[in-house]
Amino acid sequence: MPGKKAAIELSLNFIVVLVISIVIFGFGVAFISRLYRQAIDIQDMTISELDGRIGQLVCEGSDRVCIGVDRKTIPRTEFKVFALNIINILDPPQGNTQVIFDVKVSPSSPIGYKKDKQVIQPIGSFKGLVVNPVTRDVVMKKNEERSIGIGIQAPADAVSGTYIFNVEIKTSDGKPYSAVQKLYVDVP
Repeated sequence: MPGKKAAIELSLNFIVVLVISIVIFGFGVAFISRLYRQAIDIQDMTISELDGRIGQLVCEGSDRVCIGVDRKTIPRTEFKVFALNIINILDPPQGNTQVIFDVKVSPSSPIGYKKDKQVIQPIGSFKGLVVNPVTRDVVMKKNEERSIGIGIQAPADAVSGTYIFNVEIKTSDGKPYSAVQKLYVDVP
């Protein structure tokens, strides 16, 4: 009966190969299906959504401080978050292992311009857009990189126009760490 035993082994081998082939084919179909769905998602994205996703990539490797996307449109009563990227290249002060950076966000002077290029003036209860946090300490080790968020909200009584904010980053001893960064907020 050696022929019968060989036939059974050959049949079992064929079944094992067939099952493995079906499993691999299933994984292939799932992979192609997922790839196709992502391709459709990319086609449906707007330019601003794409810009938002690559905001961090805009910063060049040599920049100590940068803002990926420095201009956003914020309708009244809504808020958006700007990403500030800091790379610490400083040695910590004697006796410390970290450097403290003071980050301050303040309105520029003037705070902004209307669509007709006239200066936006704070009037009555309207003092400008709301920034959170206004000041913040960021503690970092040497060669550490950190992204922090700056939230800005347009109140219901905000005047339409473009608002400008200064972002200053200083070391704990008050020395500027980089040039003043700018944020631009368009209120429709």
